[in-house]
Amino acid sequence: MKTPPKSALSNEAALKAAPAELTGFRSALAHTGIPHNVLTYKPKLPSRNWLVFWSITFSLSYAYYYDIKECKRIKQQTIARVEKYSREPTPGGSLGEVRKVTVWGGRWGGDEDADRAPRYFRKYVKPYLVAAGIDYNIPPVPLHGSITRQIHASVLAQRRQALGLAPAPIPLSLPGVLDPAEQKKRELEGGVVLVGRASLKEYLEGLRRGWENGVGEWEWEKEVEARLAKDGIFDEPKNVELDHSTTMPVKVVSQSGSTDMSASTPKTSLAFLSRPSSPSVNPAIEQIPAQLHIPPNHLPPIPPILLLPFINHMGFKQVPNMIYDFFTERYKVRQGAEAALSLIEGTTVPLTGQKVDSWDRTAEAWYNKTAKELPTRIQKAREDYYTALEPRIANARAYEAGEREMTEEEKKAGKVEHVKDLKEERQKKELRWIGNEEGWDIVKPETEPTWRTSWEGWIKVYSLPEGVKDTGL
Repeated sequence: MKTPPKSALSNEAALKAAPAELTGFRSALAHTGIPHNVLTYKPKLPSRNWLVFWSITFSLSYAYYYDIKECKRIKQQTIARVEKYSREPTPGGSLGEVRKVTVWGGRWGGDEDADRAPRYFRKYVKPYLVAAGIDYNIPPVPLHGSITRQIHASVLAQRRQALGLAPAPIPLSLPGVLDPAEQKKRELEGGVVLVGRASLKEYLEGLRRGWENGVGEWEWEKEVEARLAKDGIFDEPKNVELDHSTTMPVKVVSQSGSTDMSASTPKTSLAFLSRPSSPSVNPAIEQIPAQLHIPPNHLPPIPPILLLPFINHMGFKQVPNMIYDFFTERYKVRQGAEAALSLIEGTTVPLTGQKVDSWDRTAEAWYNKTAKELPTRIQKAREDYYTALEPRIANARAYEAGEREMTEEEKKAGKVEHVKDLKEERQKKELRWIGNEEGWDIVKPETEPTWRTSWEGWIKVYSLPEGVKDTGL
């Protein structure tokens, strides 16, 4: 095979090394000092992986940017619409009180944060109420069923005062202090906000207990305390009667009409949990005529209700829903704005049983496994606590009787457990356990909301003003 001459190779190399010839406007730009490689640069598409990466990044960034922009637009538009109400004169002049709503935020099943629902209200509804000059009050709801017990106590106090069984509060003769009639009128004008289906269930159950249970004196904490005092846990050993043959649990029903103890069978050393406690007899109930316990045919008016849907996604399985909510927060902002407009400008319509059954029912499908296992977890914690409590009671009694000295741990701590301290500790734990058990029986998905046909037309709810859905936010 013939080798090409050196002159041919050098010419070929020279052709390859020669820069590309510039034509058109590029040849003119070459005299401006722009490098030749810049003028001859030919861009090309990045690799497939980079295309996928940049596409996803730009899509998510724009979705987040659009969501934030919509949230700001909805919030600004709603505030501009309602802030005119804050400039209206306050009834009563400088000493008058502004409109005030009560917000009930029930606990979400399985969530240890009791402030989750109130925080949802403060984030998505509060800004518009503040802009409209409306105040709000959020009572504490530490346990499941706290709303029910507070509503029950409030209605009971109202009934007892109306019947003369309890003294009415004496109004203070001070400027700006309203008399009871004016205060009641303000409460009716204020309204009630129920955050989530659990709050609705507890609120309606509280109304039922308050109007249907009787007018005898009742305090939930004292009722539990009286029941605990009779279960024999702190009796002297010779008086303690442990029923080792108990195998079937007996549910204890309190005056409020709910189950207080867990239905699972306890261990033999905890047989007292299965024994029915003697119901406490309140002498005041026996002295009240039977006809006073019957609720009136026409119930007094109550404040209208604003129903605010609420879902709290929890757990690893609901992470996709959390991600979706992160990029679509505008839906929650719009929902909060519509709720605020309903409360500020909307009219009231009667609440029906069909509305109660269907409202926010899908939210209960998001309760996780932790929520549904609450009774089991409470029973396990109760059994473990009482197993460890027995020797602690024995040690406390031995020290109080002078049968033992302080241990090294007690000397370092500087205190000794007394029987009184153990009783207080046990009462706090049982109040929490029993309260959560009662409350979960009210709000669990299997329990239907409390409703009476006689309530038709009595309970009213706020509706969205006309034109809001059509014009949009």
